[in-house]
Parts: sequence; C-alpha cells; structure tokens
Amino acid sequence: MIAGLVLALILGSIPPAEAQAPLQVDLPEIRALWVDAFHAGIRSPHEADELVAAAKRANLNTLFVQVRRRGDALYTKGVEPPLDEAGYAPTFDALAYIVEAGHRAGLQVHAWVNAMPTWRDEAPPKDSRHLFNRHGPSAAGDDNWFTSSPAGDPKFPVGYFVDPGHPAVAAYLVEIYLNIVRNYAVDGIHFDYIRYPETEERLPRGAAVGYNAANLARFRRVTGRTDVPVPGDEAWMTWRRQQVTNLVRRVSIEARAINPRIKISAALIPWGEPPRDERDFEDVAPMQRVFQDWHQWLKDGLIDLAVPMNYARETDERVRGWFDGWIRWEKRHKHGRQLAVGIGAYRNTPTHILDQIARVRQADGGHRADGVSFFSYASPQQPSEGTTDGAGPAAFPPRPAAEQLAFLSEGVGQSPAAFARAAPVPAMPWIERPETGWIAGIVNGPDNPADSVRVNIKRSGFALFRRAKRVETDGNGYFGLTNVKPGRYRVWLDGHDEDGSSAEVVVEAGKVSRADMRALAR
Repeated sequence: MIAGLVLALILGSIPPAEAQAPLQVDLPEIRALWVDAFHAGIRSPHEADELVAAAKRANLNTLFVQVRRRGDALYTKGVEPPLDEAGYAPTFDALAYIVEAGHRAGLQVHAWVNAMPTWRDEAPPKDSRHLFNRHGPSAAGDDNWFTSSPAGDPKFPVGYFVDPGHPAVAAYLVEIYLNIVRNYAVDGIHFDYIRYPETEERLPRGAAVGYNAANLARFRRVTGRTDVPVPGDEAWMTWRRQQVTNLVRRVSIEARAINPRIKISAALIPWGEPPRDERDFEDVAPMQRVFQDWHQWLKDGLIDLAVPMNYARETDERVRGWFDGWIRWEKRHKHGRQLAVGIGAYRNTPTHILDQIARVRQADGGHRADGVSFFSYASPQQPSEGTTDGAGPAAFPPRPAAEQLAFLSEGVGQSPAAFARAAPVPAMPWIERPETGWIAGIVNGPDNPADSVRVNIKRSGFALFRRAKRVETDGNGYFGLTNVKPGRYRVWLDGHDEDGSSAEVVVEAGKVSRADMRALAR
C-alpha cells in the first residue's frame, strides 16, 4: 500500500499534498505602502530586502518608494545630486534595486517623486548642483524659480517650493519624471506635493502663495492686468490651479508616449470638512489652500489612481467624521478610475487601522474603493493598544521591519487580519484594453514658445453637430487632450488661418498623436 503510494507520487499520478491545495488569494485589491526616504526603506540592499520581506508577510502588493525628496535622487540615471545622508551611498541605484527585488517578489513598484518641495533647512545644500543653490531665493530675475508670498517671502511652513507657473520649473520637473519612465522598469510614477505649499495664515478664500515674479508676469500678460492680485482673487486662483494641472497633464501624456502601460497616481489633499456634492469641491481645501484640482484630473483621465491622504486619528470624533465623509465622496467621484484610500498609520493603533480598513471596504450603494495605502513604512511603530496620543513614528520604539506590518495579515487582539491572504492588483481596463488616445503638441510663435494660446480640436468628416474641444498651451507652448476617440482630427489655433497654424492628425487607441504648430504675429 505504502509502496504503491510512493510509486504513484513518483510517476505523478497523485500530486504531493502541498500541490493539491489551491493557492488561496483574495479578490483583486490595491494594498499599497508609502516608503519614505527620510527613514529606512530602500537606501541600501539590506533595507530594500527587508522592505520586500515585510510587504510580502503583510500580504501587500504595491510599493510607493520615494526616490526624490527635495531636489535630490535615490537613483543614478538622473541629473539631480544624490541624497546626502549617512545611510545612503551616492553610487547605489536604490530605484533600480527595489524595482528588481520587488518584481521578483511579485510586488508592483511605483516611483514616488516629490514635485515642488526643494529645501527646508536654513543652511543651503552642500552640492552646488542642487536647485536651491542654482535657482533659489538668492537668484535674480528669471533664474529665481521659487514661489513666494505677496511680500516676497519664499519660506513656508513646509519649506521652500519651486513655482509651477515658472516655465523653466515646469520644463525641468517634466524631465525629472520622464527620465525615470525612460530608464527604469517602474510600474508607475507617483506624484506627491504636486501643489502649492500650505501657509500658516488661513484666509476665507485663497492662499498667499504663487507670487514668483515670472509666474506673476505671465498672469498679467495673459489677463491684461497690471496689479498684484490678492490671494483670494478668483482669476488668480484659477490661474494657479491651471499651472499645477498643466504639469500633471504633460507628465501624464508624455509618460504614456514612452510607456503606454505606465500607471499615473498621485497623493492627494483631502483636508478639513469634506465636500457634500460635485460643485462643493470648488470650496474645499485642495482647491482653496493648495490649488490642487484633483477632481478634474480624474475626470480628464490624467491620473489612473487617486490616493487621497485621509490621515485621520480614529479617537478624534470630529476628524473621524471627516474621514468617513471624505471616503464616501471619494468612492462616488472616481470617474472611471481607481481609488486607494490613504490611511495615516502613524496616528492610530493597529486596531484602529483595521477599523478604518473595514470602513474603506464598505460599499456605498454601487460605489467602492479599490484599496488602501498606508503612510508609511516607517510609521507603523504604532502606539500600543489603549494609547491615544497619536504622535508621529519617532515617539515609538523601533521594531524589526518584518514585524511592524504583520498585524495586517495576522490580526491583533480581538481584531481579525485585514489581509489574511494575498491579493492581486486590480486591472486597469483603460490601460490594458484602451479605447481612446491622446493629442499633444507644441505651439511656437514670435515669443517662442506661445503661452496660453487656445487650441481647437475637432473630428474631421461629417461633423455638423460636433463641437470643437478647446485647450490652452502652457508656459512652454505645450498642449494636450485626453480621452480622444480614434479617428481623424483637425487641430488649429484660435484666430489663425496661416500655413503651419493647423494640422491634421490620426488618433489611435492607446497612442499619443502629435500636432506641433506655430502661432504667427497678429
């Protein structure tokens, strides 16, 4: 009997016991982790290997790894100086290493890049190549890339930020993102601080930021005004939102031209009281305080994955209500894209984190989130059960990396595990089976490039009832249109009929079609 069973196993007619049990996995769900570069994470091979092991033990499937903090780099195939920290060797390509290690373990890896923050300390960076030294507050004229208050102060509570309304800043940041897409096999790029800085002063409307001289000069030239607009000026607020969105648009479209399967995600602002309906978003913190119109980004398909930073302390009743209100609104306003709710692990006990995950997973009618993301790998040094001070990670003693996330897959106390089994990352049909494409181009003109020129795009052929779509160029003459159905289109500039000011393009699903033009003097 025993001999027969052994023989059957050898011949393969009866599989071994471990092969008989099917792999137990949950339904697709985003289970992401922010890995910041201010703490242990990917700064050495040992750190990266520990990270991968901890993520696998917790049954996570996505890593947002920070490779640019403030004008520096944790990768070697770029133009910015390396991270200047004792724990990081300048010749170590942390991004390349974690991409390979993560993929080997079945994890998706997204390059997390801080856009606007450039410095925070009083002493300048040591490396002369750093943006703060080349284009910081001491630089004159257009060489000064930093945003400021109306009084010219460039320092904000979160440090020094470049201004996306300065054309040179926008061009520079676009290249930072695209360089990563060209040179690394990342699954996605992850925007963070893709906004203006917050201020200490809370105004009824608007915020006292964006007053870089080049940005203000552009606003005056386009609007015909000569004044210095007040922070709450409606046209000035719209302008500043446009500068941030223009940067997101160009990176989003051009990244897809390099890699059509790249995923674009963003860490987003959901501060304060949540909006109640669609129109209410105009008056909430992302639009008023930092000029981040991420609701429109989802509508336009500029981002594939929204990751709002819903960092709420569970023991604060008012904030807990805001958390529930925001995630309800977020579930209802995905606009066909995906949502991973950001959870502030550092503000909560493991039990409270598991409670928040459960509420994120609850359906609101037919509306659901697609998963969660935890801030951050360094932060789940959570307070002990029963502790409610919610302080940051430095307040708690460090634990081995493999243990600090284990409660997610193993549970804690009476709370069952959130991720008892592994789960695949949900598919993005618009990437895997695209039905639309993009039109993009550069408009040059007498002022080279043509700033804030209106571009009209209309489908060719019998189009009696079709209206042209209208977009505007940014400070570098770039324009782009998303969600364009395949077909032939005519592209032309407002008020121009001369040769070179119009183009015919053919749009294919999943591809970027080019329509470069020139604007002649009027």
